[in-house]
Amino acid sequence: MDDPLLRWRDEFPILQRTAYLVSHSMGAMPRSARGWVARYLDAWEGEGVRAWEAWEPYVREHADRIALLIGAPGGSVVLHQNVSTLFGGLLSALVRPGGRRKVVATELNFPSLLYALRGWTALGLQLHLIRCPDGATVPLDAWREAVDGHTLAVVVDHGIFRSGFLQDVESIGELARRQGAWVVVDAYQTVGCVPFRVQDWPADAVLGGSHKWLCGGPGAAWMYVNPERADELAPALAGWFGHRDPFAFDLELEYAPGAARFATGTPGVASLLAARAGLEVVLQVGVQAVRRKSQALGQRMIELADSLDLEVRSPRDPERRTGMVVVDFPGAEEAARELVRQGVLVDYRPGAGIRLSAHFYTHPHEVETAFEVLGRRVRRPVR
Repeated sequence: MDDPLLRWRDEFPILQRTAYLVSHSMGAMPRSARGWVARYLDAWEGEGVRAWEAWEPYVREHADRIALLIGAPGGSVVLHQNVSTLFGGLLSALVRPGGRRKVVATELNFPSLLYALRGWTALGLQLHLIRCPDGATVPLDAWREAVDGHTLAVVVDHGIFRSGFLQDVESIGELARRQGAWVVVDAYQTVGCVPFRVQDWPADAVLGGSHKWLCGGPGAAWMYVNPERADELAPALAGWFGHRDPFAFDLELEYAPGAARFATGTPGVASLLAARAGLEVVLQVGVQAVRRKSQALGQRMIELADSLDLEVRSPRDPERRTGMVVVDFPGAEEAARELVRQGVLVDYRPGAGIRLSAHFYTHPHEVETAFEVLGRRVRRPVR
């Protein structure tokens, strides 16, 4: 197969010994990540506390590289170890005495942000969960019915983690804006796989991270905050790196401009350096190229699933699907374990099935191998 993207396979050591079809959960580690982490260790070892002279500007630089990827202006992205903390800080700025209390999300949202929302119900927040009878998709009409003049915010998962269903962020955001609601998008499942520009969305905040399609490892999450609205927000969850001048050690809080006000405490510099290798690779490859390949191999996965009479839990239309395909059948959880035992890395999620994905470094033969194993498991030949 004449695929120029396969030249990148040498950059990812795990591909030499496994069929890696799980980038939707955690991307493969680039070989060059070791060098980035070594920069952290060398600076700490050689400079001690003076290493902050390089680390502090690096944090801002990395945030702006994320901004470049997602089509955001410099200074509009803040970094943290996970989106749960960033979202908690955002909620602490949105929920105000005497203000709106209704937040609309869906039962297919990734649970982490739902847990944060439920934590605020003790303080009067009202969580409205849109029900999704098919367990895979969210009808746009359900958003129209749920969002009203009492809505404080909508929390929209761009990609549904159980099915790979791609939501229409633009339409949902527009209907929320018409009702005066804040628009919060969780793009963790899609960043680096599905092209988007946050400035093209009617979004006030967009959350994501590096350990999936960006091949950056854990501990390197981020949040975009719309520059036109950032200064309206005064997060109660605050820390010294969210101060306008952290190293002034002022006892009074003066928020940093823009997204940086959500920085809270000391950043995890090592994780942010480890994440840089994958980010730079994806920027070179281009998210459009990632998208074309994941769509093509995703269609092949669906064809193979159909040949085995497996239930496909993902949208068949590639334009409505993320980079992931989910298949289900009786015994799917044990079949997923069998795939892993045979060196084909996938995962299984309750209420969904076996999740598989192709990234830019995936060889088509790996997809064929996965379904050959499944064919033996269900005792049917691949047709």
